Amino acid sequence: MELEDKIKRLKNYLRNKKSVLGFSAGSDSTLIAYILSKVSPDSLLVTINNNMMSDEFIEYTKKQAAKFNLKHKVINLDFLTDEIFQNNGKERCYECRKLMYYNIQQLPEFQEYEYFLEGTNITDLLEDRPGILVLDMFNMTSPLVECGITKDDVFDMIQYFNLEYSFDTTCLATRIKTNQKVDSERLKMIHDAEAFVRSNVEQENIRVRFDDFNAMITVDNPLDILDEELLIKLRNKIQNIGFKKVFLDITGYEKTKLIESIDDDGDYYYQLPYNIDLLKTKEKLESKSYLDGIIKLEENLYYNDIKIQKNGKISMPPSNEFVNKFNQILGCIKRKDI
Repeated sequence: MELEDKIKRLKNYLRNKKSVLGFSAGSDSTLIAYILSKVSPDSLLVTINNNMMSDEFIEYTKKQAAKFNLKHKVINLDFLTDEIFQNNGKERCYECRKLMYYNIQQLPEFQEYEYFLEGTNITDLLEDRPGILVLDMFNMTSPLVECGITKDDVFDMIQYFNLEYSFDTTCLATRIKTNQKVDSERLKMIHDAEAFVRSNVEQENIRVRFDDFNAMITVDNPLDILDEELLIKLRNKIQNIGFKKVFLDITGYEKTKLIESIDDDGDYYYQLPYNIDLLKTKEKLESKSYLDGIIKLEENLYYNDIKIQKNGKISMPPSNEFVNKFNQILGCIKRKDI
C-alpha cells in the first residue's frame, strides 16, 4: 500500500472520533495528534508527568499541543510511591500503563469523549511490551495498529507532513536493569548522564543504561564516537555523576526489524518474545473485514497458510511476501500474559 493510501486510511479511521489520546509528543502520538487536529479537532491530549521524565519533556508536549490547536491536560503523578514500579520486576511496564490510563480515566471530562487512544504501532508488537495487556482493561484503541501502520510508516508520515517530535520519550526507568530498584537518585544519575552525552554526541538515539551503578552508553553509531579525547571526557563526567565504571556498547542502538528465520521444516518464521492467546487472536482475526482468508483453531491457529503457535512462533511457507503477510495479521495477535 502506498504511503498516501495509508495516510488516507488513518484519517478515515480517526475522522469524527472525539478522542482522548495519551500524548508523549514522540513520533507515534505526534502523528496521531496531528491527524486528529485535522479530522477530529474536538479531541483531548493528556500527558502524564510521572517524575520519570525531564521538565523539558512536559514543556515540549504543551508546545506541540498548542501548535496543533488541541486541548491538553497534564496529570502529575509520582510513580516512585508505587512498590511494584519501584521493585522493577517484569510487571513494571504493566503497572506503569495501568497507573497512567487509570488516572486519565479519572479526569472529570473523560466521559465527554467517545474513544480512548494510545500510540502503539505494528512494529511495537514485535517487542516484549507487557503493558499492551492493559489496553483491553481500559477499552483502549491503538489506531496505528488498527490501520496496519509500522514504525517506518510513522517516520515516513512524519517526514511527509514535516512534523517535529521528541526523539526521546521513553521512561528513564527503562534504563535500569530488571529487578534493580528504581529510585529518584538513580533516575537523576541517568538523566544527567544522558544529557551530558547528548550535549557532546550528535546522534538520535542515546541511552545510558544502569546496572549496579555501572553505566553502559548506547548510541546509534558507536564507531563514530571512538575518539580518545571524547571518550575520556564522557568517562570522567559520568563517573563524577556517580557511576563506578563506564562502558560503550559497540553493538549500537538496535531497532526492531521484522526479518524471517528458517526453521527445520524450511518454513519462514518470526519468534515473538511472548506467549499468544490463540482464542482471542482468532476472535480478532474474525473481526477484521479486510481479512477474508480461512481461519482454523486446532492445537495451533491458522490463517490461510500462516501458522500461529502459543509460544509466539509465527510461520509460513517461504514467500517474498513474508513481511507483508506477517504485518497483515500482526495487529490481531493478542498477548497472553506478562
